[in-house]
Amino acid sequence: MNRIIVFLLLMLAGTGLFAQSSKRITDLEQKRKAALEQVEKTTQMLSKTKRTAQNILLRLNALNKQIAARESYIRELNKQLVIINAEVEENQSEYTELSRRLSVKKSIYAQSLRLMSRRNQTEDKLMFILSAKDLNQLARRMRYLDEYAKYQKIQAHQISRKQDELTDKRIALEMSYKEKDAVKGKQLQESAQLQREQGVKKELVAELKGKEKQLKSDIATQKRQADQFSRQIQNIIAEEMRKANEKAAADKSKPRVAAVKGGYAMTAEEKALSGDFGSHQGSLGYPVSLPGTIVVHFGEQKYQDLKYVSSSSKGIDIQTREGANALCVFNGVVSKVFALPGFNNSVIVRHGNYLTVYANLSSVYVKSGQKLSTGTPIGRIFTDSEQGNQTLLHFQLWKDTQRLNPESWLRSR
Repeated sequence: MNRIIVFLLLMLAGTGLFAQSSKRITDLEQKRKAALEQVEKTTQMLSKTKRTAQNILLRLNALNKQIAARESYIRELNKQLVIINAEVEENQSEYTELSRRLSVKKSIYAQSLRLMSRRNQTEDKLMFILSAKDLNQLARRMRYLDEYAKYQKIQAHQISRKQDELTDKRIALEMSYKEKDAVKGKQLQESAQLQREQGVKKELVAELKGKEKQLKSDIATQKRQADQFSRQIQNIIAEEMRKANEKAAADKSKPRVAAVKGGYAMTAEEKALSGDFGSHQGSLGYPVSLPGTIVVHFGEQKYQDLKYVSSSSKGIDIQTREGANALCVFNGVVSKVFALPGFNNSVIVRHGNYLTVYANLSSVYVKSGQKLSTGTPIGRIFTDSEQGNQTLLHFQLWKDTQRLNPESWLRSR
């Protein structure tokens, strides 16, 4: 009986593992679709733009992101196949052992039935009982016949139960095989798609190598504009810090507190806002109103296939659709509205000692000193008709004078 209980527990554990495996594949498929959906949309948008060197580089960025996501998905599928193969082997082993045990039990039961049939006649039973030497033996023989009949019923029940177990295990085995075939099918599909994407990437790289001079010139121009933009922001921040510190020194009745020595001196209200902003790392609102994806990441941009190409970004560039608005990512106050070549109109929003920057706007809906709430439209993102209606928002995040990586602060879209 103990063996039966242990076996049933093992079988239930195997069934649970299979259910977890199926759920993991479903979750993986959903994650894969979410990871690739925005990138594929962006690739479609970029494919409609003019084939300038800069646009081809953006397409390469989007494609690299898509390839990385697909490679990750294929790796997960390979892990899943290993798990399923182990499940198939385990189910097959258990099925074989169940079949063997059932066969043995049926054989023993058949022998006992043949033996019982010889004594099944009423006369034989009476003779067996009445031939007892004394009353004690008579009672024992009657009890033996009763217990033997009960034993046969138990054996019949156990055989029926084992047959049910065998049927369940056969179904589980068939499901394992189907699951394995489904995962292998997905693996083949994704591998084929990956090869196609790698082929497109190879073409883009070859095209960019043919436009190396133009691309280097574009990147150099962008760097000069980015450096000028960065200096402008730094000057604005320094001026605001100076004014805040002067107010803190002049007005003792309303004490201000700097988050760090030499930082922006905040009022009690600003300090509370800053703490609230900081607690939302990873869950800030997304800064564009229409679907979009990041095509330029924060920090150094290097390309394995384009060793002559390198650049650096102080923020991120989000590719979106024509007509999209920039949205405020958190409650704050408009600090500055200004314009610079290469970035068109820009808006800085202060959230205590944190600042968010929204650049490359064709028009602005807000003004300095205006209080904003999360999701408030800040301005229309510029659509470049000369670049095939390319629509990019440049977004930055600062804490005092320190630049932060916006990607680790925004919620996933």
